[in-house]
Amino acid sequence: MVVAGTRSPLEACETRAEIWARNWKGEGTAMRRLLVCGGIDGRESAVETLKEMISEHRPEAVLFVGGLCGRDQGGEADDLTPQQVQIWETFFKTLGESGVYTAFLPGWYDTPIDEFLQAAMNAEVDYSNLHCVHGTLMEEADVAICGIGGEIAENGSCKGDHWKRSRNSAEYYLRRLWASEKPRKFLLLGTPPTGALGGDNGSAVVGELIDSYHPDLCAVLGDSAHRGVERVASTYVVNPGRLSDGCAAIFDWSKPADERFTPIGAEQPVAPASQQ
Repeated sequence: MVVAGTRSPLEACETRAEIWARNWKGEGTAMRRLLVCGGIDGRESAVETLKEMISEHRPEAVLFVGGLCGRDQGGEADDLTPQQVQIWETFFKTLGESGVYTAFLPGWYDTPIDEFLQAAMNAEVDYSNLHCVHGTLMEEADVAICGIGGEIAENGSCKGDHWKRSRNSAEYYLRRLWASEKPRKFLLLGTPPTGALGGDNGSAVVGELIDSYHPDLCAVLGDSAHRGVERVASTYVVNPGRLSDGCAAIFDWSKPADERFTPIGAEQPVAPASQQ
């Protein structure tokens, strides 16, 4: 099933090449004021919340760390449901029409992953401001962005009710982040690290990826009860909470270091900042 567009694969590839050629000129979005978010969890009301946040806070870019569909919207990881298609289309249309540069990932339950990536490709053709950075390096102005969606664990799997990537595949897909000559690097991950930002869902593998790639900013998808920011060496690690709880965050590079992270939306506990 193909959603978010009706172009043939050849037309889609040709159009994407033209779009990417413009984006790779390095003359685009400044990416100083960022709306960091994720965890729509199948709720169209959460997409509306995101739309309102964009209108109110006027970010230069949106970093969406996955979680379009919720656990109850699909069965096995190789089944695509109408509910999944609907939430994907609503998200792509809303963000595309906003005109704001958006880097996004698939989430744990955005399966089958091949269907999601096809839908994302079509959305990129329809809206030149949308960019799926799952295993793909994108460069904009002075920033390089790459990410891995879904659960990140020692061993990967495409079976069961969600999909996950292994350490080895994550390292493979992220390797181009090393080679980028852009002065700032953003890493988007669909799983939080262990500790204050991850709670029971934290992954030690994620913490090791952050240590290995030492990006300037790492945005992760975690629970709202653990949202907050940590400083790990030179990296800001941000868990914005979940849009399904009304939570997100603004990260503003133009502000002093201790004022860059601002939680927005619903009042939820914020994990205390820590220095490692």
